[in-house]
Amino acid sequence: MEAQSLSTCNQCGKKFQRKAHLLRHQQQHSGDRPYSCKFCSKTFKRSDVLRDHFSRCERRGNSAIPNSLERGRKRHACDECSRLKVKCDNEVPCRKCKEFGRTCVKSRPGGEMRSASSPEATPSTASRSTPDLAPSDRNSIGFLLNCPSETDFMREYPKSTTLSPHAKAADFQNLMNVNSNFESLAQNVNGSANGGTAIYQDYGPLIQENNLNVMLSNLEFETFERQTHNWQMPGENLILWSGPDGLFLDRNVLDQRAFDIRGKLKYTTSTMNAPHHPPPELLDAIEMITADSIAANIKLYFRHWHKHGPMVHEATFNPCHAALPLIISLMAIGGMYSKETADVAKLKLLLDTLEAYVFSIPGISDEYDIPGRTYVIQGENSSPQWQQYQLEELQGAYLMIVLQFWTGNPIARIRVRQQRFQRIVSIFHHLELQTVQHSPTYQVKDQASFSAWIRKEAFIRLATLATMLDHAFGIFNNVSPRFQWAELDLPFPSDDRYFKVKNYDELLAQQLHPQHKMKIKDAYLVLFATPETAHNDLQIIRAGNLTPLDLQMLIHYLYTHVWKCTFSNPMVGLPTTSISELVLPFKTAMRNWRTIWDEIKCSVPESEWNRLGFQRTAETYFDAVKSVIEVFEKRKGIFPPIPSDCEKGTHLKHLLSF
Repeated sequence: MEAQSLSTCNQCGKKFQRKAHLLRHQQQHSGDRPYSCKFCSKTFKRSDVLRDHFSRCERRGNSAIPNSLERGRKRHACDECSRLKVKCDNEVPCRKCKEFGRTCVKSRPGGEMRSASSPEATPSTASRSTPDLAPSDRNSIGFLLNCPSETDFMREYPKSTTLSPHAKAADFQNLMNVNSNFESLAQNVNGSANGGTAIYQDYGPLIQENNLNVMLSNLEFETFERQTHNWQMPGENLILWSGPDGLFLDRNVLDQRAFDIRGKLKYTTSTMNAPHHPPPELLDAIEMITADSIAANIKLYFRHWHKHGPMVHEATFNPCHAALPLIISLMAIGGMYSKETADVAKLKLLLDTLEAYVFSIPGISDEYDIPGRTYVIQGENSSPQWQQYQLEELQGAYLMIVLQFWTGNPIARIRVRQQRFQRIVSIFHHLELQTVQHSPTYQVKDQASFSAWIRKEAFIRLATLATMLDHAFGIFNNVSPRFQWAELDLPFPSDDRYFKVKNYDELLAQQLHPQHKMKIKDAYLVLFATPETAHNDLQIIRAGNLTPLDLQMLIHYLYTHVWKCTFSNPMVGLPTTSISELVLPFKTAMRNWRTIWDEIKCSVPESEWNRLGFQRTAETYFDAVKSVIEVFEKRKGIFPPIPSDCEKGTHLKHLLSF
């Protein structure tokens, strides 16, 4: 049926069903731009375009979007119902607040606030929506997440948690008794029951601050490096093209690589912005990529980021010959450590373009089902050059996901979590990398066999780190793991001593013989040894020479499986299910993990400990797992619906607010 009462533009004759649409259209003829950004002063013809601009405005930073331009419907529910995402009856106090004994508060941005305490609310709860926690509950999720808003997250790592405990080895001896129960361990962490000093008093911020907020909100490059005094020295951005550490011998070749990268990025940004021209600032950022910047940033990568998860063979890496995705990712990650703030800002502006290019190349592209773009399985029968190139492509794609997840804009973080990582997992399944391992009978007897061993080791390290990232998505965003326990058969990465060797001759000179380590599954199952057998069973892990990185992998697995068996387990709702018996094996595993972790911390020299990366934060994950178990027991398995694939920490906050 033809629309009635059409409004017609008196200048071009175009018709509209609504007068509001006509008025909006007529602004195009008038040239008026009545809407301006308060942060960067750009002007717009329409308010909705301005509203979309706010989410991309670089000068806005963390400032709030003006209330009049917020998306969505105006909120009429009280603060508590809005936070719980439940229906509010709009009364003050509302029915839900009365039911849960909360303080009913209706806040209006820029306006007045109405509040009323429910009859059941105690004086301690009348002043805030989250009740105070008992001092003895310092390790609970309630204490760790006790902040009224997202802006109250801590923005720095506690410096003391990264220091070596070597000087306090005697303080850890009371944890070596495997027969001690889980509750006594909690007492030892918080302070002895008889008033003695807590054994972790030198690591106070970990226990006494919002440490889970730190874990959820602060795994950023800059803050961690500043807290661990790991920043480069003045002038370090400059790199010599000769000298004892000169890895980049042919500058002419690297100049050509930089030219190729600029050309590919310009094409990528033109397709991303079609039919419009790319923004000038984006093209200016692309021109920043030169041979000098590539060399300097890659050097920064190996000095600062490499230690967090060494999977690229530094001794033989050469950007003159490596795959472009890996060069781009190393350059981008290393550039985040630059002391030139303008260069860092330009590089961050390029992140989406870099990601788009890396995930547009054949094989890695989402169009993998199109003939000619499928990732070819050639395995060890293919040439060493092809195997190395395939490895470097996957390394570059994985590192780009890591970079965007921790430093990208909010949309980029969601994109890599939901789409890009799933593509990498599909490639892993296609190439069967979830079961890659060294052959027990493999021997390194010449340069060719050494190179093959290094390449296989790099694949193992890539696969193990990818599974850790998979678990991290579950910890931070409550995403179900893409890698399933039944399909994994990975060993721990071999000792870094072997991975740092440059060639076979150096291996012989140092009299090293590469050894493979125990499988992750085997070590994980040993953690569940009962107190009666733990003394002997844990010797298997001790003999495996596990590292802090290996222990961090195990605590990631523990968190995932604890969550599966508690808050993701439908059987907990049955009256026959015993909550205490359900979590008992995990308490045992936690106690054994902490025993091994403390032994490793006591045995590592202080200088070596301080050179470690994110592995040092494993005990923060231990606190998170312990707190999840405690809140599950406290609630007796009764909890509200918990959101999945959510923003960072939302699922834990939602659980707490019940």
